Amino acid sequence: MGAKPVLAPIPGLSVEATVTWPAWYSYLAMLAIDVVALSIVYWLAVIGRYFVTPGSVRFYVGLFPGISVFVLAFFSQGLYPGLLLHPAEEIRRIFYCVSVVFLLVMGTTFLWHNAAAYSRSIILITWTLGAPAVLVARYLGRYYLARSEWWGVPAVVLGSGPVAQKVIRVLKDRRLGLRITAVLDDFAIRAHNPALAHVPGNRKHRAPAMVANYAIVALPDSPTIELRQILRDYCQGFRHVLLVPDMPGICSLGMTARDIGGDVIFEVPQRLFHRSAGIAKRALDLALSIVGLVILSPLFLVIVLTIKCSSPGSAFYGHTRHGRNGKAFKALKFRTMVENGDQLLEAYLEEHPEELKAWQRDQKLKNDPRVTRVGSLLRRCSLDELPQLWNVFRGEMSLVGPRPIVYAEIPKYGPGYDLYTRVLPGITGLWQVSGRNNTTYEERVIFDEYYVRNWSIWLDAYILIRTVKTVITAEGAY
Repeated sequence: MGAKPVLAPIPGLSVEATVTWPAWYSYLAMLAIDVVALSIVYWLAVIGRYFVTPGSVRFYVGLFPGISVFVLAFFSQGLYPGLLLHPAEEIRRIFYCVSVVFLLVMGTTFLWHNAAAYSRSIILITWTLGAPAVLVARYLGRYYLARSEWWGVPAVVLGSGPVAQKVIRVLKDRRLGLRITAVLDDFAIRAHNPALAHVPGNRKHRAPAMVANYAIVALPDSPTIELRQILRDYCQGFRHVLLVPDMPGICSLGMTARDIGGDVIFEVPQRLFHRSAGIAKRALDLALSIVGLVILSPLFLVIVLTIKCSSPGSAFYGHTRHGRNGKAFKALKFRTMVENGDQLLEAYLEEHPEELKAWQRDQKLKNDPRVTRVGSLLRRCSLDELPQLWNVFRGEMSLVGPRPIVYAEIPKYGPGYDLYTRVLPGITGLWQVSGRNNTTYEERVIFDEYYVRNWSIWLDAYILIRTVKTVITAEGAY
């Protein structure tokens, strides 16, 4: 049987374009972004110290080439170009590299007895701002560079089924670092004559490797023998081959491959059972909730007075939710609805039966008649949930965690409810930073399950950073 055409180019892309823009363009772009970010932080620290304590900066000009040490550290952690890195993992690696480099610098100066030559303020400022500056610069760099034709490392997808389609759909956002240049469909793979791949001079089956650095094999239903044959016939010449397994819902962050007698096994991290990590999370919650309650107390007073003046009733509202170990607690909020809300909702649904289905599905209405004008503003700015800092202080909630649910929602979680009850619900979480009310209920459950399975301090840091953007843009708020 003759072979089907191997390459199916994606509309708008061509083999010529792929060859014109080599992968190292993306590597150099990321390296330049990091150098610029670290340079800005370093010179701002130097200039700031100069204004406070005027003097010569020649010494610090001589130190500037030392910034290359950060680049080497980033390179050792696979941050160039940082392909397919989850943001939480990228945050971890960058903070780790910056901290290790500065610890080495301080250790070296101590051993050489020349610590007096260095400014402690410059070291502390650069250390504190270095990692955040690199992360912001990388985010902005990817955002703008992803629009460029040359951005991204070329990749070929082997497969055209549901798994492959999902991979292609996700990688259309080229900020992940890969640029899909061609797709080899399932039929072409399974219909080809394997003998042709080994005929001297035959280049048809090796064509993908000529136009891409990565091969993404998205054929999870293939038997082991067939998969081994596909890797042999189609993946020769690729620098990197990625296998997409059919393991939905399994923890992905931190998973590592190991070998037992030639067989591949995967070690799945169980961070939920690490007591030290739980202690660190609780300590962070306690510290930040205390700081937040103190700093935001004037804002609390303004909101309370505004609510009291705009509608009768208490300024606070406690709603029963179910948290860790299924324990019920009162989640505090600023009151955003009128006091006779239940009767008003019942009358509204009777008058608008078309809204009943949406209410039964999501327990939310886009135009909820119970919400006051002040309440609408508080919800849009996500200020209504600030009192939950008190729940965090009491240990009933966490800053980051699954969305707190009511009793009626428990059946909708199904088997996932057991996962939900293993951690504290959060003020913010993956659902809140991934579209909020614009997502379906099934997607909310998936977000919560993903968070619990992949929980880490770094994932929490990523969600908190994304929360700031979500609040500013009011994404999915109503």
